[in-house]
Amino acid sequence: MKKHLTKWALTLMISGLSFGMAIPALAQPADTRAAEILQTVRQEYERSIENIDDYKVVSDMYTTYYKKAYENGRPYFRSRTETDVLGGVESTSSVSDAELFSPETFEVLQNNAIFEGTETIDGYEVHIIYIEEIEGLLEDEDDLDETLTDMRIFIDTQSWVMRQMAFSVQAAMEDGMVREVEPVIRFRDYRNHEGMLIPWETVTIISGLDDALSDEERQEAEAGLREMERELENMPEAQRDMVKRMMGDQLEQLRNILAGDQMEFITRVHEVAVNIGVEGFD
Repeated sequence: MKKHLTKWALTLMISGLSFGMAIPALAQPADTRAAEILQTVRQEYERSIENIDDYKVVSDMYTTYYKKAYENGRPYFRSRTETDVLGGVESTSSVSDAELFSPETFEVLQNNAIFEGTETIDGYEVHIIYIEEIEGLLEDEDDLDETLTDMRIFIDTQSWVMRQMAFSVQAAMEDGMVREVEPVIRFRDYRNHEGMLIPWETVTIISGLDDALSDEERQEAEAGLREMERELENMPEAQRDMVKRMMGDQLEQLRNILAGDQMEFITRVHEVAVNIGVEGFD
């Protein structure tokens, strides 16, 4: 079953950025400067996780568990996300930003990256790295009607953490048209956990939704929102209050998706626990 744009946007809001990918054959570096920057990023990342075997991140709507793995002798983290929405818990395996440091994945990015200069984001100077022809590099394992066509990552020139990711996504509509949306994800409030810097606030902005939503998709989203509101109304008061506290202003943000061309929402971390003996990974 294909996942339409509206569902993609709502899923992103609820469970955070995650996507399945398969990696094809490697290429030679497209840009030496970009490759050097990304190599420094990976070296700093591997140094920062030397004393970390696993960790969990608890945010507004989901909990993500990370378990250290090795590929060709190099460390990275696999992830599993549990989403708690309206009293139900759903567990999914996903590729997260941490898994971009899988050696094979990272080498593909590095070998196809182009350096585009520097700019300032939230007061921090960042390197701009463009990944060209990303559609052929990161192949979706799911049968989706959204295609990731290119990506820019914005890397702090001092701390070497990611400050922003920007994507172009082509969405196939039921009427046969293909329209483009442009998600931008900003990572803020980095905090040090046993040497690893983790962002405690993630801001996601998705532009181009007005043209990308068909009438049927808009109706489907509105019906889903009404159903969510009905479920809240029918909950016991204590449970309803708990869910509203967890969701914060998420419901209002969902309403705003349908009211304009752009949606913006913030995910905040409430807890990070390191080296807790995470289980549930093969």
